[in-house]
Amino acid sequence: MTKNGQGASTIQKALDALLLFKQKPKWTFGELQAELGYNKSTLSRILAVLVSNHFLSKTKPSRYELGLNLFLLGRSVEPEQRLRRAALPEMEALSRKVGLTVHLGILEAAQVVIIAKAEPQTRMQMISRVGAVVPAHCTGQGKTLLAHSSPELVQNIIDTHGLTRFTPNTICTANHLRQELDRIRERGYAVDHSEHERHLICAGIPIQNREAGILAALSITGTVVDFPDEQSLEPVLVQLKETRAKIMAAMGHPEPGGAQAAES
Repeated sequence: MTKNGQGASTIQKALDALLLFKQKPKWTFGELQAELGYNKSTLSRILAVLVSNHFLSKTKPSRYELGLNLFLLGRSVEPEQRLRRAALPEMEALSRKVGLTVHLGILEAAQVVIIAKAEPQTRMQMISRVGAVVPAHCTGQGKTLLAHSSPELVQNIIDTHGLTRFTPNTICTANHLRQELDRIRERGYAVDHSEHERHLICAGIPIQNREAGILAALSITGTVVDFPDEQSLEPVLVQLKETRAKIMAAMGHPEPGGAQAAES
């Protein structure tokens, strides 16, 4: 990397700073300045813009690492893009059939990133959007993804981000969350009982590859009127699992366990 503190455009300087992260994942302010040769005020402005736009993350005083938007840009290509292409037509068909909103999400940087959404035109639209992030510990998609992640990853998320309370129903202790994840693995689906947003109920199931590795979470969301109790979720869960089977077939991946998995 050549030092080009003089004469380079602001955009080029920002790109030079980002490209340094190919060498190692974390840099201090002093290390970046020594490598790039920029003066302190110039580098401070560049880093502030990159952080505010989530291309870099400031994890400790004067320490930087790659931010969420770079992960999202990278995630816009295969395999998630292929999954999205396969999933969206089936999600739209399910949404029209049941009259509810369907989401597809992946776990990234300890949060759930929504990569696809389908919702009916016959009812109030949800504020969720593709590219938005939601917490993992209190959403149907998030709990699904955590239940099929390693215990080390779950613990790291708890240690790094905590278990923020959003509603009176939010799970806020590590032991309670682990118990919930055990239940999700046993029954094959997760339910968000108004844990992230009041009056909303969300059921999520995993989408897995041939080796049963987690790819994403498929979920369906309604109100407490749509789902007054967990028993009322059962018909929708059957259709959610049928949709998952169609998505996996479109990707050329039969569900782990075959037809039995789709019926469980």
